Amino acid sequence: MMSARRASKARSVVGDRRQALIDTARKLFTTRPYDQVTTSEIADKAGVAYGLIAHHFVNKRGLYQAVLNEIAAEIAEHQLAPPPPGASLTNQLRHALRNHITHIDSYADSFVAFVRGNLGADTEQQGAIDELRWMGAQRILLALGIVEPLPAVLRTAMHGWIGYLDEMMIDRITNRDIDVDALVELAAAALITTLRSASRLDPTIRFDASITRELEKFEVQTARRSR
Repeated sequence: MMSARRASKARSVVGDRRQALIDTARKLFTTRPYDQVTTSEIADKAGVAYGLIAHHFVNKRGLYQAVLNEIAAEIAEHQLAPPPPGASLTNQLRHALRNHITHIDSYADSFVAFVRGNLGADTEQQGAIDELRWMGAQRILLALGIVEPLPAVLRTAMHGWIGYLDEMMIDRITNRDIDVDALVELAAAALITTLRSASRLDPTIRFDASITRELEKFEVQTARRSR
């Protein structure tokens, strides 16, 4: 029988090869359209046997989904990093946004490729990317005590806010003349305005009293700074 040490080593080698395929696919998928990347190229550049793609992921689509899952997990880890003790709701929001922005900075070119849809015309691939982007909005809404299904006006408003944040990120990556703190304040102000506007348009959207006070306080502070 295989010793425990040998079995552990074998599992480690298998895991390393699987991760090598994900790492290589991630680089290729974010620099060229999806349909221009082949599984044979991925295996060759990863330095592993071609058959391992079918073994671990079934096909290219499965490998692509594994790449998206890895990115989603990384984004969630940064967004959900604990805020400073005693931070107000708005400061918790700022903390989450700052972590999100600085993480995206670490793979800026890939982020632009994902958002701009430079990965091919496959509607399923774009749908997977859209789902990944929506996860961030869901985490923010959950922190506010709002779960799906969302009222139509709030769903539409949050999709608009996601696009707003993504476009600001792309502008920052392209021009490199906006610092993180400025972008955090712009994104936070837009989100709070979005939430408040949606609740005024649809009376069924209700926030906890403590959340409402925080949102109102932020609006007052923002108005004072703009004078």
